[in-house]
Amino acid sequence: MRCEHIASPRGNERPGTKTELKNMNSFKNVQKALDFEVRRQKVVLERGEKVIQETRLWDAGRNVTLSMRGKEEAHDYRYFPDPDLVPIVVSEEWIEEVRAGLPELPDAKAGALYLRIWPSAYDAEC
Repeated sequence: MRCEHIASPRGNERPGTKTELKNMNSFKNVQKALDFEVRRQKVVLERGEKVIQETRLWDAGRNVTLSMRGKEEAHDYRYFPDPDLVPIVVSEEWIEEVRAGLPELPDAKAGALYLRIWPSAYDAEC
């Protein structure tokens, strides 16, 4: 799990600098990391310094974020194709062949079961 926090000085309508947090393994840690980052970035901005665009690691043992690597340009956050992976072309015929070989899917099976127990789909939903 990862999350991002964007620092912006109070009263500034534009988003500020993006900071990415990694090593998020629970919602509780996401909240703790975001709370820490809000406090950390507030101190940085109050000192008149700039929040740098970077990836930070959450250390749950110490309840702090640590810098992993800086992101010099916004394009560092963009996704790009891996040059070692060739494109995969999937034909409609192959999709239909796979679909025909699948067993009854859970939603269809549940719907059929409901209709055997209840006289209508409306009764099954209630």
